[in-house]
Amino acid sequence: MTADAAVEGGRSYNALWWAKVQSAGPLQVSPDTPAVAGLTRAAEPDGSSVWMLPTLPEGAGHAVLEELGTPPVAVEQPNETARVLAICVACCWPDRSGPAWPGVVGTLTQIKAVYAGMRGRPEQSSDLTLIIGSLRRLHATHWLLWNEKAGEVRLGPRVVSWGPPQLAGLRELCRVLPDPPPAVLSPARNPEPDPDPLPSDAAATDLADADASALEVEDD
Repeated sequence: MTADAAVEGGRSYNALWWAKVQSAGPLQVSPDTPAVAGLTRAAEPDGSSVWMLPTLPEGAGHAVLEELGTPPVAVEQPNETARVLAICVACCWPDRSGPAWPGVVGTLTQIKAVYAGMRGRPEQSSDLTLIIGSLRRLHATHWLLWNEKAGEVRLGPRVVSWGPPQLAGLRELCRVLPDPPPAVLSPARNPEPDPDPLPSDAAATDLADADASALEVEDD
């Protein structure tokens, strides 16, 4: 392959990934996926996969973010959605001296408690509807990773785009929000072992005895 062909192949590869990211948002891929120019890689805590998303220019404005497919926050009910995002940051970013990604797992119970404390009143039934709607919007736009079945949430890959100015503002916001209660997470479930395709020695013996008994019955 000539140098020109290699360069052209690299451009085509990068263009393909950019098209994928702009149409589908951040993509979760295998950690051995080659790097792509202009895309940031955010590794999952266990190293099993990485997220690929656009590297944002310093000081990028709203028009640039829209062009890259990374609007600041979901536009539907922006105030409520931004409020829930801030609460999740407070619950999932305990070490605020470092980066926000990947953070820790937070819970719906924590979010509801901080939400009610921020409003200065006990929890209300209407709170849950507003919170769940915001969590779903933020999950759909990859600002959060929301496990609705478990009632657990993590910060999404798009938070890696927050630079020092954004993180400084978020630290101050977290400082004035009510402290979340300790997280009580769902117990990790051990995967069910695959059934053994071959019978054990004991099972084979039992099966042979059963066959012998059946033959004796037939002979009688």
